Amino acid sequence: MIIKEVYIIDGELYKEAYDYAELSKAFTSNRHDFHEGGQKNKRQKMFEGKLGEKAVKMFLIDNKVSFIEDHSSPRERDEYDFLLINKKHRLKVDVKTRTEDFHIRTLEMVEQANSHPKDIYISVRLYRETNEVKLLGWYTYEDMMRKAKIENQGYLDNYVMYDKDLRPMHTIEKDLLNEFM
Repeated sequence: MIIKEVYIIDGELYKEAYDYAELSKAFTSNRHDFHEGGQKNKRQKMFEGKLGEKAVKMFLIDNKVSFIEDHSSPRERDEYDFLLINKKHRLKVDVKTRTEDFHIRTLEMVEQANSHPKDIYISVRLYRETNEVKLLGWYTYEDMMRKAKIENQGYLDNYVMYDKDLRPMHTIEKDLLNEFM
C-alpha cells in the first residue's frame, strides 16, 4: 500500500476544489457558523475541506481502490465524499480536514451522524501555506458510536474522536481496502 508523507494539491485537483468552493459558498449550511470569520469565511472553509478530499482521492488512486467521488450539486447535502464499491459492498467515506496544529480531534455533528451516517471517516491535516495534506488516521462509524464521546464547544453537539482514538492509516488496507482494490 502506498501512503505518501504528504500529498501536494495542485493543478487540476486544486482547480476542482477551488471551483466547488466558489459554487457552494452561497449554499453552505448556515446552521453551523463555528469557524473563525463566520459566514464570511464559508468559501475558504469549504475550499480547505475539498483540498483534504483531493488528498484522499490521490491516496485511493495510488492504491487502485475502486471508488466514486461525490458529484452532488453544491446546493444539496452530500451523502459521501467517496463511495467505495465492489460486487458485495458499498461504503460511504467522509473526509475530515483540519488546518491548525492545535486541532487534536475529529468532529462529526451528531445531527449529521444520525441523519446521514458514513461508514468510514478519514482525518487529514491541511497545511494552507503549501497546500500539502497529511493523512492522520481513520475510524469507522461503529468506532465513533462505541466511543460515544459528545462535546459541545458552543457550536452544536459533535461526536469527537481524539487523535489517540484514530486507527493508523497503514491499517486501512488490511482492515478495509483489500476488498476494494
